[in-house]
Amino acid sequence: MIGYRCYVLDVEDHIVQAHDLDCTDDPHAVSAAEDLLARDPYHRSAEVWRATRRVKKLERGAAMGLRTARRMERSQKSPASPA
Repeated sequence: MIGYRCYVLDVEDHIVQAHDLDCTDDPHAVSAAEDLLARDPYHRSAEVWRATRRVKKLERGAAMGLRTARRMERSQKSPASPA
């Protein structure tokens, strides 16, 4: 596992929360950060970092859209319950 950090930002891009992420690669870390941001009702953006390299900046709209898309994809794969 590689150590990543997710910094949740306020409207002025100041860090208000920091989360350690143990992930295998950049896409996995971004996905974990998207889930964190999507569950946070108060903040609109976050950044994912690996040491001194910024991996990606996330905005609430993109994170919420991705989470909703994943939920819809999972519900379509699960068998429908009988009526």
